[in-house]
Formats: sequence, structure tokens, C-alpha cells
Amino acid sequence: MRIDSNMMSGMDTLEQTSRKRNVEKVSANDKQNAVAVESDAVSISEKGKDVSEMTRTLKEMPDVRADKIADLKERIANGTYNVSGKDIASKIINTALEDVF
Repeated sequence: MRIDSNMMSGMDTLEQTSRKRNVEKVSANDKQNAVAVESDAVSISEKGKDVSEMTRTLKEMPDVRADKIADLKERIANGTYNVSGKDIASKIINTALEDVF
């Protein structure tokens, strides 16, 4: 079989047509993907909103309750701060049980 320049130009045309179709397919896919991206949405449940609000409220609260500390310091200084031995023992036991379980 003999290959001449007419056959080569036909091959070039075929190759160009094939490339053009591939580009058109890619463009069509890009358009579909673009539509999919534009339609993405995020929704937060009511529970999620509640958790977010509680987290924000907790962050706004001070770590230390200065009013309680001042009251305890004053009671200790005056000698009016008394805790029963039973309360102390109960707290020790409960703390130990929490550590175990």
C-alpha cells in the first residue's frame, strides 16, 4: 500500500476532529461539574446549633468563680468555715470510684 500526502492530510483532519470532540466532551463535563459545585449546600441541625450556642456560652464564662473564692477565703479567715468529716470522706470515696470506673 502506498501512502501519499492526500492520505496524511486526511489523517490530520481525522485527528483534529477527534481532539475537538474530546475537548467538547471535557467542556461538557466541566459544565456539569460546575453545576454540581454550585448546588452544594450545608445545613446544621437544631441540635448542632444548640451545641454551638452552649459552647459559645461556656467560653464566655470565667474559669474561676471569684465570688465563691472570696466567700470561702473570708469564712476561712473568720474561722466560720466548717466541713464535716462525713462530707470529706464521701468526697474522697466518690473521687476514688470515679478514677476506677
